[in-house]
Amino acid sequence: MRFERLFLALALLGCSPDHGQHYEGSIRQAAVRTPGAVVPLHPLPPGAAVTMSHFTEWGVPATPTTRYAWVSVPAQLQALCRGKPDAVLAIQQVLGLPPQPSPSRPDHRWQVVTFQVPRSALFRPCPGGTDPDATQCHPSQVPTELDPEATRFLLEQMWSSWRSGFHGQPGYPFTGMGWSYNWDPAAPHPVGISEYVLKRGTPLAQMQVATPEAFCNAP
Repeated sequence: MRFERLFLALALLGCSPDHGQHYEGSIRQAAVRTPGAVVPLHPLPPGAAVTMSHFTEWGVPATPTTRYAWVSVPAQLQALCRGKPDAVLAIQQVLGLPPQPSPSRPDHRWQVVTFQVPRSALFRPCPGGTDPDATQCHPSQVPTELDPEATRFLLEQMWSSWRSGFHGQPGYPFTGMGWSYNWDPAAPHPVGISEYVLKRGTPLAQMQVATPEAFCNAP
């Protein structure tokens, strides 16, 4: 019954049941820690201000931001979606998001927004330490001092992500290891992009908006 409900919802959205099956499996796989999950993480660009990308259907974010935002280094995301026949699906797979061909509302559209933010406004979604400049996330290396805001976010994320089969409430393959779970079955491994979270109340500068196709294939 769980898969039947999922496949029905995907059919109504125009999404392949195969995509739904791969995504459903990724949630369970991402929740299991193995030594292979500790991988080198993509570093932030140097400087006190850095340019990040944000995939969204909700339009240009407010500035200062009013909610947390998942962001990534643009060049790393572009490298994993460039040349793909379906840019939206490619980004959703790389970021560990459910396969959703159409936005949730007819007045929405998929966009990739890039902007410049203070380095200090970013943290890694890693229980082993939220330092955005950490080179890896190791579950056994928990620092003695934790960022309370980032820690609270992580606890909420783990509680809400690892669920499967709840009607109307899809889960997410949250690794908790600083990288997104790439559920593309053609990918050589499930390691997607290195993840960062942007804090609320962050001012955004030099914003640019692009379609997923234009972003992925930018020169």
